[in-house]
Amino acid sequence: MINLRSDLKRAASALLAMPVCKLAIKLFTVFLIAGAGLAGNRSGAFQAFSQVGAAARQGSEAKSAATNFEFQKLADGIYAVVRKDLPGFMVDANDVLIINDNDVVVVDTNGAPAITREVLAELKKLTNKPVRYVINTHWHDDHIRGNDVYREAFPGVEFIAHAAMRDYMPGQGEINRRNFLEGAPRFLEDLKRAVANGKSLTGSDITPEERASHQSDIRLVELVLSEGSKAPAILPTISVTERLTLHRGKRIIDIRYLGSGHTAGDLVIHLPHEGILITGDLVVWPVPLVGNPQSRIGDWASTIEKLLALRPTIIVPGHGPVMRDDSYLILLAELFTSVKKQAAAAAARGETLEEARKSINLEEFRKRFSGDSKIRKLLFQAYVAGPAVEAAYREVTGKH
Repeated sequence: MINLRSDLKRAASALLAMPVCKLAIKLFTVFLIAGAGLAGNRSGAFQAFSQVGAAARQGSEAKSAATNFEFQKLADGIYAVVRKDLPGFMVDANDVLIINDNDVVVVDTNGAPAITREVLAELKKLTNKPVRYVINTHWHDDHIRGNDVYREAFPGVEFIAHAAMRDYMPGQGEINRRNFLEGAPRFLEDLKRAVANGKSLTGSDITPEERASHQSDIRLVELVLSEGSKAPAILPTISVTERLTLHRGKRIIDIRYLGSGHTAGDLVIHLPHEGILITGDLVVWPVPLVGNPQSRIGDWASTIEKLLALRPTIIVPGHGPVMRDDSYLILLAELFTSVKKQAAAAAARGETLEEARKSINLEEFRKRFSGDSKIRKLLFQAYVAGPAVEAAYREVTGKH
């Protein structure tokens, strides 16, 4: 996640204005993009939350968040572990399990060990073969914090990720995680207050959709906080800069870096015989997760075009349902192309960032991504319009 400064409630009240929901983005930035991070030094608040929350949290709530996924068989021996959380500010990654002749390859491992333990328990019902490789599509916490579960269960497991992950995780990655653990309790209380008072984060009467989304966020944030620092960062033992192909019997698992977008180190996994493409957070539903300064708007559309060139028939996004056509990827490419072009035009006119925020028009895309959903409109503002415009402007001008 990104290093942000203001309060979600205040920013959310300007839902259709350009300033972003910075606290929410920070949550995304520290936990996901760093994961994601919330501002402020609130270690005392986190400690108090941990002590009180341990007694207050119901075991059933934590259990429901940890098991809120379903296994979907994509092909013989290949299963997507798809999260069923409602669209909201807090997300956890989809995983993919590839059961081969003699071993298992896992793609991504969730944001809390408790979730990964549940996934592993279900995997063991399918096979007794050992997990040989864990591939992390990128370094954000919701994709990597279950790594240690596989290391404990399978001491010989190898961890595969982009080479940039080894540089990122020990430094900025750990800073972002600490920020999340310190700042998330305040975000959690804002969500609980909204649900209890019947008022949305924008101040209007809360809708059933918003209530359900916030309750889903609450369960997931509480689960991640309850795990605290129990999830150590596991650095890759095998680094990829461009391409690595695993041959597991007749199966080909092609691990590729096709360009930046969500981060500078996004890997995708292509299974050509099965027509399956695992995208990590290069593809996220219902709106893309853009982090400034980590995301690369100028490259994202061309990276998506390279994904389309693989002609997959099944696409597993980092978050959201399994896709059976390429229409959503085309929409993403159109969005990022538009942002890039409009930012370049704004810079050519000599506009400041704040002027560019006003002149860059993403209303067509807001409608296409959000429809009539209040939550999706808020997510689009928080994770697309605000950070994407700023990131694109920064890339074009070198200014913030």
